[in-house]
Amino acid sequence: MLFLISSAPDTKEFRTSYRLAMDMGADVCLLQDAVYASRDLKNENIYVMVDDMKLRGISESEIRGRPVDYDQLIDLMVGADKVIGIF
Repeated sequence: MLFLISSAPDTKEFRTSYRLAMDMGADVCLLQDAVYASRDLKNENIYVMVDDMKLRGISESEIRGRPVDYDQLIDLMVGADKVIGIF
């Protein structure tokens, strides 16, 4: 299962969706403002959209997840049994 999360880390939507994903043992891809959370999360199942990081001035050395581009995201989505988008 793959969760796509785009809400900023200081929102209720982010906290709820991230907790749900962790409870379910799902992978998480952080998009848009959610990439800010990649600096603090310590989970190996986290993917971070590179283009969104760059737009927000975040370098790969600052994150704890695995950076992915759009092609890699598509591969993750195709390989997942379910994809849940939480915005």
